[in-house]
Amino acid sequence: MGHERVKGSLRKMVSDGHVGHALYFLGPDGSGNLPLAIAFASYILCENPDGEDRCGQCASCKQLSSWSHPDLHFSFPIIKKKPHDTSEGHLQTFIGAIKKDPYTTLKTWESVLEGENKRSIIPTAESDYIVKSLSLKSFKGGHKILIIWRADQLHTAAANKLLKTLEEPTEKTIVILVADSTESILPTIISRTHLINCGSLKDEDIEKGLREDLHVPAESAATIARVSNGNYHQARLLAEDGTNTSEYLDIFKSWMRSCVKHDMPEAFAVVEEIAKYTKDRQQNFLEYCMEFLHKSILYSYIGAESSRFDKEALEFAERFSPYMISTDLEGFHNVLSHGHYMIERNVNSRLLFLKMSRDLMTLYNKKKKGNR
Repeated sequence: MGHERVKGSLRKMVSDGHVGHALYFLGPDGSGNLPLAIAFASYILCENPDGEDRCGQCASCKQLSSWSHPDLHFSFPIIKKKPHDTSEGHLQTFIGAIKKDPYTTLKTWESVLEGENKRSIIPTAESDYIVKSLSLKSFKGGHKILIIWRADQLHTAAANKLLKTLEEPTEKTIVILVADSTESILPTIISRTHLINCGSLKDEDIEKGLREDLHVPAESAATIARVSNGNYHQARLLAEDGTNTSEYLDIFKSWMRSCVKHDMPEAFAVVEEIAKYTKDRQQNFLEYCMEFLHKSILYSYIGAESSRFDKEALEFAERFSPYMISTDLEGFHNVLSHGHYMIERNVNSRLLFLKMSRDLMTLYNKKKKGNR
C-alpha cells in the first residue's frame, strides 16, 4: 500500500543489480515498512519477476505465499522466559500476527506474547541464531534474506555480533533491518546499511486500504484516514473498533469541559461512560486524545490546515485549543500517556480515569492561577 516512489527506487535497485548486502527500512508505526520489506524480499526471491511485482506462480512464490520459503528468515523481539530463548521458537506466532495485521506495532506484538508486563528484546542468544541462519547455503541457489523487525530492540551484545556479520557479509546474503527510528541502533550498524526512508502513509492510501481491506464505507474511511495521521495500524483499530471517531470526540469534549470547570460530579459521569469501554477501546480513546493534543499544537502555532482536524473537531479546537496550549503541555501529555500505559497493566479503569481527571483539573487550575 502506498510508497510508490520508494517501490520504484527498490525496483530500479534490483534491475540495476545494485542491491546492497544490508538495508534499513525506516518508518514510523503503521507506515508499512515491514510489509514493504517483505514484498521487496519476495521480489528478489521470485524466479520470474515481471518488473513490477513477483510473478506469484513460480515455486518460490508459492513457498512465499505459504510463508515456507527456506531462504527467507525472520528475527524479531521476544519476551525471554529462558536464558537461550530466540525468535525461532516464536516464528509461527509471529507469522500469524503479521498475517493478521502486517502493520502491527511492538506494543501489539508484546500483547500477543502475553509477557506479563515485561518488555520485549532481541536477546544476545538471537545473534547466534542470526549467524547460523546466514551461514547456511541457499536452498534455491540464489539469495538468502534475513528481515530483522524492530532492529532498534537489539540487545547491545546482539548488535555487536550483527555488526561483524555486516562487516563480513557472505555471498548473496541480504540483511534487512526494519525499525521506526535510528536512535537506539549502533551508529556503526547504520553506517553499513542503505537507508530506505519509508515515511508515513498518505491519507488517500489509508482510505483506499480501509475500503478495500475492511470494506469501510467511503465517508467513514476518509474520516478515519484523516485522524490516523499516516498510521494504518491505528486506522485499522479505529475501523475494527466500530466506534465512530465523533463518539470519541463527544466524550473528549465532555471530559475536558468537566476538568476545566473543576466539576468532579460531571467528570465522574464521563468516567462512567469510558469505563463501559473494553480495554482496547479505552486505549484507542486515549490515543485519540493524545492525537487531538498534537493537532491542537499544530493548529495554534501553524494553522488549521496543518492540524488536519475534520470539520466537527475543528469547531471544538477553535474554542478549546487555547486552554490546552496554555496549560503544561508536557504534563497534559504525561497524564494521557501514563493512563494508556496503566490500562495495558490491567488496572481498575474507573479509578484510573478518576485519577486522570483530578490530575487534569490540577493542570488547568495552574493555568487559572497563572492568569491572575
